[in-house]
Amino acid sequence: MSIRSRQCLFRPVVAVIAAATFSALPAQADTSSYDNTKSSANVALQPQPTGPSVNNEAFKKLRAQCDTDVPAGKANGDICAEAAAILVSNDLPDEFREVKEDQRIKIALRLLERGVDSSNIARARAFDFYNHIGFLGLNSYSDPYRAQELMDMMVKNAYAGGTLRKIRSQTTILSFGATEAEKREGCNSAKKVLAEGKLDADSAVIAREIVASVICTNYDQAQK
Repeated sequence: MSIRSRQCLFRPVVAVIAAATFSALPAQADTSSYDNTKSSANVALQPQPTGPSVNNEAFKKLRAQCDTDVPAGKANGDICAEAAAILVSNDLPDEFREVKEDQRIKIALRLLERGVDSSNIARARAFDFYNHIGFLGLNSYSDPYRAQELMDMMVKNAYAGGTLRKIRSQTTILSFGATEAEKREGCNSAKKVLAEGKLDADSAVIAREIVASVICTNYDQAQK
């Protein structure tokens, strides 16, 4: 067979391999974050209301409190988390409707950072953004070092959401750093705290994701 003939046969094979590789990448892109990054990723897909946003006044009030009252100790950092959530919602304040998603997330992170000293919710949501792995690993706001600092703060404060985030990272299909014993213990812990019914809304979502994961459901089936 001539060199030209071999090249003609080789090119279709390369194309097939490349297509398969790129089609698999998005499924592997994010193994460390959940709803807040997932919801922010969906913002661009959701049509914004055509009229004035119902969040216009609420955002202005929350942002002002986050900027002044929270640093002064007059309000809890949960307020900053509420303000930040509006910036990745499906009803953006009018002034942010033309602002790109990455820029809105950076502004949301600045708000969250003002609340991390007094709010586990703010710490957790900021952690999720910093710990998020974008497509092909590209993410303009990813910061593993800051994510670890926030995780340490959550664990120190005995915040269940921090522990659940660690368990989640151990019970994904692509998790290879945890032992079988650690995975089983994590599944059981998530099931226990979920049944107690004392989790905040964010943490409850993560606990349900862990309990419903392939790894945890396989453990349950093996015990039956």
